[in-house]
Amino acid sequence: MRRRESLMGALVPGDPGVLGPFVLLGRLGAGSMGRVYLGRSAAGRLVAVKTIHAELARDAGFRVRFGHEAAAARRVSGAYTAPVVAAAPDADPPWLATAYVPAPSLERLVEVAGPLPVAAVRWLAAGCAEALESVHAAGLVHRDLKPSNVLVALDGPRVIDFGLAHACERARVTVSRVAVGTPAYMAPEQAAGAREVTPASDVYALGSALLYAATGHGPYAGEGVLELMAQLATRPPDLAGLPPALDALVRACLERDPRDRPRPAELVAAVSPALDRGAGGDPGRAYLPAVALELVQEYRDGPRLELGAEPVAAEPMGEEEPPPPQAPPVPAPASTAPRTASSSVGVFLREPRNRLASVLAVALVGIGVLIGRAFWPGGGTEPQARPARQGPPAPPGPVSGAHDRPGGPPEITVNQPYGDARTVFVVHGTGWPPGERVALRLDASRARPGPWADRAGTFNYGVNQGGEFHPGGLPPGRHRISALVPGGGRPPVTASFRVDP
Repeated sequence: MRRRESLMGALVPGDPGVLGPFVLLGRLGAGSMGRVYLGRSAAGRLVAVKTIHAELARDAGFRVRFGHEAAAARRVSGAYTAPVVAAAPDADPPWLATAYVPAPSLERLVEVAGPLPVAAVRWLAAGCAEALESVHAAGLVHRDLKPSNVLVALDGPRVIDFGLAHACERARVTVSRVAVGTPAYMAPEQAAGAREVTPASDVYALGSALLYAATGHGPYAGEGVLELMAQLATRPPDLAGLPPALDALVRACLERDPRDRPRPAELVAAVSPALDRGAGGDPGRAYLPAVALELVQEYRDGPRLELGAEPVAAEPMGEEEPPPPQAPPVPAPASTAPRTASSSVGVFLREPRNRLASVLAVALVGIGVLIGRAFWPGGGTEPQARPARQGPPAPPGPVSGAHDRPGGPPEITVNQPYGDARTVFVVHGTGWPPGERVALRLDASRARPGPWADRAGTFNYGVNQGGEFHPGGLPPGRHRISALVPGGGRPPVTASFRVDP
């Protein structure tokens, strides 16, 4: 008989008792980026609070990037995401809190229940695709979508951990230019070392996750990073066991050329006709098999401490000390292995079993040149929509309370260095005067009023989304975008991107 899931570990000496406005109740997980705790607000709201390891926080530019990505993540408001509710990029250590979702990950669900029925995979595909639409509309690319970053609740899946991989990228990757991600699920262009991934890379990862949901395995099954990357460079994905009814959907997502992959909205349109519109408020009951429903209900009844776990007095959080050495775990069959707090909980910090992501940069040195030549993307992108502002809105609320302030001098970056006629290039700004409106100029055009910087000094802007500069769309060639605060006495800040024919 399977042991019932344990959702939370007790706090241990050295854990904080309070982070920001949240009292911490227990440990939900841990990984290479930090630890995750269950927290509770004064009003009783449960949140998952993620702290960042001290070695990441020491990076000179990390806090600025983390603050920017957290501000952008707070703008993601889709029904199928776990919203960011607070963040403190200037705290020691930095932390971020999201709404707590009491649900198992897709990874754990398949481990317990086995491959899911076709109808359930379509249901998950629709929800995850809608979540990606919300993430991309905020100017973010997930970069690390995988089964452990999809939580399966009865009212629909939740995509978690969006945007934060980018904040940690330069802090974690020093040997190569490969984007942060999990090799077993990442897109070829992402693995090849592209400096900027695109929304199409997330679609590939979604296809990999759907393949796992339907078959119990991902597109590649190497024993380590080198083998996985070599397979990605030389072999087609392994679709063994994929039901014929899902073949076209998954194959479309796993196209090697990003330009050939569907957009998230097209995925939703493809699977919607087959979904049960009368499934009610908890449609998972109509799609998931009995064993899966039992597991989801166990999480829904949580959270609770592990049996026999004794809470200890928590201490103020200072610089995180390395965890004490532990004996390696004894392997057990996936369907019967006891779940630890770090692996069983549906929160947004997961690591693959063989910790592929933590050694990815070092392992790629041996094959980086081969893969870079074989799969450097040819300009395929997906649009990143952002609603156009109408009138002068009030600046959004602070991301992290009293700690919020512009970090460093005004800067702008473009979310991707190149694209095609369909691409909406998103300009990210940091370090701008809070509450001030930014003016933007494209190439030699007249400067036009742009977005307002929020109270953290950040903004997002979709270039030409409303046809402000070129009514017929951006022409091919290299473009330079400039940003300045009118009357601010500062020189304009510039960035560039390329539009391919």
